[in-house]
Amino acid sequence: MMKEQTLYPLIPSQETMCYMLKYSLHKQVTNVPVSFATTKPLDFDVMKKALNLEIERNDCLRIRFVKKGGKMQQVFLPSYTIDEVQTLHFATKEEQEAFFEADAAKAIRPLKETFRVVFFTDCENRYGVYLNACHLIVDAFAATVFFRDLFAVYDALVAGGELPAPLARFEEHLPKEYEYLKSEQYQKDYDYFDQFHRGMGCPPFYAGVHGPAMLEKQRKRKPDLTVPVAFDPIHDKAESAHLCSDEETTKALLDYCEKNRIALEIMMQTGYKIYAAALNYRSDDTMMMVLCSRRVTSKEKNMGGCLAQVLQMRTKLPTSLTFEETVKRVSAQRSSHFRHMNFPYIDALNMERKIYHFSQAQGPALMMYTWLPIDTLSKEFGADSPEFRFYNPGRYIMPLYTFTFRSLDGKQLECLYMYRTNLISRENIEALHDGCFRVLRAALADPQTTVEKLFDVAL
Repeated sequence: MMKEQTLYPLIPSQETMCYMLKYSLHKQVTNVPVSFATTKPLDFDVMKKALNLEIERNDCLRIRFVKKGGKMQQVFLPSYTIDEVQTLHFATKEEQEAFFEADAAKAIRPLKETFRVVFFTDCENRYGVYLNACHLIVDAFAATVFFRDLFAVYDALVAGGELPAPLARFEEHLPKEYEYLKSEQYQKDYDYFDQFHRGMGCPPFYAGVHGPAMLEKQRKRKPDLTVPVAFDPIHDKAESAHLCSDEETTKALLDYCEKNRIALEIMMQTGYKIYAAALNYRSDDTMMMVLCSRRVTSKEKNMGGCLAQVLQMRTKLPTSLTFEETVKRVSAQRSSHFRHMNFPYIDALNMERKIYHFSQAQGPALMMYTWLPIDTLSKEFGADSPEFRFYNPGRYIMPLYTFTFRSLDGKQLECLYMYRTNLISRENIEALHDGCFRVLRAALADPQTTVEKLFDVAL
């Protein structure tokens, strides 16, 4: 059957995920394990029907991968149904956590399977759905699309009404990606990032959240080194920490963002950057990799698949700048980079290595960062006491991956940190989290405070 279907090459976002697989010994690094639960009772027999309708509606769930000529390619099955869904009832949070963490750490090998689903109830009388999907078919935004549409389909089945409007098809989006790679816009994006890197005049500085000890150790052999070797495909064990802001700070942040038209993610990125810089010789030149969803049109926002692309957010922040000036500078760079967000990350990575003469193992980013609009889920589902969870796959290719999002009740900022334990400790993560919010509270109290003064507050 697969031979009769059209084979498509991977798009650049998917190629990035294959790149991660290629350079990791532990293949769960591309798992996307998430769950959504609510105290609204669910009939799991009806939910199974909703799931099979979702597979029909959400064509990324019907992607299968084959290797042809040594390259991974994809095909969309015309139909696919799941006969049985594992349904579990957890008596304790510990039992639930242990099960899903174990599943999250079990590799999804895209040539054999692409996703797993579990229905469950928990000890707080929530009813939930767990999804563990391969990153080649789902990015974090697509996971929210999955839950939003699945529960909307479920509600329609229960009410006996019409199904919600269909999702856009990922398969129909693919030609747009292939055309871009041959377009004049691709060359313009290439030139933009080439000029950006060359305009910096020097390599970036690695401001690891674990401090400069690793850099200093490697500087004994290369005294001028600014970017150490942080890549380690063997010692890639990862733990996670889930920490939150307090309600008072969250409200102050939201008020500031609304008043000054600054995205909340910019505030978080700036807080993290200032803390990391303070920890690393007060460097004015830091970089983090930011995952951009690349979903601009309403059609793209209503579609599954893997579209997310990594953008290198390197910002020089002179210590004389005020906080207000700093967030505007970070925001301007984000806006500028986002205009070129289709440029493939692997091409950007190769460009950076060529310009700065980095080895394959050097990495200047202090973290990978993702902002997710999770709070919209509670509004769309009308769910009671909803809970959205990420689970740690147990391995990761980079030292640190940070997710931030507003809690479903909107009163807190939730921060999920997935960190490689060979470099970073739980204490390092707690210090990063506390330091970021100390910086933000001081800046909110006086937005004219300089970066230099915020360095004093950070540590």
